[in-house]
Amino acid sequence: MTAVLSVVRVPAFRPQVGEAAAPWAEDPSAALLRHFAEVARERMAGLDFLNAAVEVRVAECRRVAGDWLAALVTPWSIQLVLLPGGGTLWEDSAPGLRRRVALPAGELVFIGDAGEAGLPAYQYCPLIAPVVAIADTVAACTIARDALAAVLTAPAPAPCTEAPAASPEVLPSPARRAFLRVPR
Repeated sequence: MTAVLSVVRVPAFRPQVGEAAAPWAEDPSAALLRHFAEVARERMAGLDFLNAAVEVRVAECRRVAGDWLAALVTPWSIQLVLLPGGGTLWEDSAPGLRRRVALPAGELVFIGDAGEAGLPAYQYCPLIAPVVAIADTVAACTIARDALAAVLTAPAPAPCTEAPAASPEVLPSPARRAFLRVPR
């Protein structure tokens, strides 16, 4: 019976299999900058949602758990970009496929991209898009760096809000009208 079901049942969506990405040994900031500057110049030029006051910049790029996490600014968005570095954050992912990445602040969803010759596979997490309300590149880079610092910082533990323990002489009564009684 299962042999028949495997032939009859065809999934509606079959995600592509991601190709194995080569790890970056050195900081990939220059490749990120080149790739996204080219995209801005050749594919995005003239679009009405671009902010002309914001230029393509890698605000910061850090090694995190052996992989690379960059804060990227473009005239159309601010995003985090994950690149393989041989660490534990990166998992090969097909283009367009979403996956959760555990960071100190919590899980974020990254979207796979196959990249191109100068910038092979990467994954991105959009933070702000479009960036029309951002004043300039400096402000956008500040936002991007702050966002990167925030996702790499574990949340502070919640303050203790336990009620003080009842004194041993006056124990709470489980009776319905116990609150009406005055302790002696």
